[in-house]
Amino acid sequence: MITFDEAAKRRIRFLTRRGLLELDIVLKRFMEKEFPHLSDEELAVFVNILDLPDQEFLALVNRKETTENPEFANLLDKIRQS
Repeated sequence: MITFDEAAKRRIRFLTRRGLLELDIVLKRFMEKEFPHLSDEELAVFVNILDLPDQEFLALVNRKETTENPEFANLLDKIRQS
C-alpha cells in the first residue's frame, strides 16, 4: 500500500491545477472540503483520476460519461458533493 506524506500531498495539490476553468472550480472546492480527509487508498485513486485528460475528467464529474471503475465512482461522488 502506498502512503502519502506531506510532500506527496503537495504534488497532488499541484496536479489539481487544470486547463479547464470548470474543472478548476470543482477541484478547488473538493480540495478545501474533502482532500484533507482522504485515506491513502482514496489518494491513490484520486491520482489515477487526475491522470485522465481534462475533457474526460470533466465529463465524468458532470455525469456525461460513466465509469465502470467502482473506486472512481466513489471518489467522483465525493468530488461532485463538494
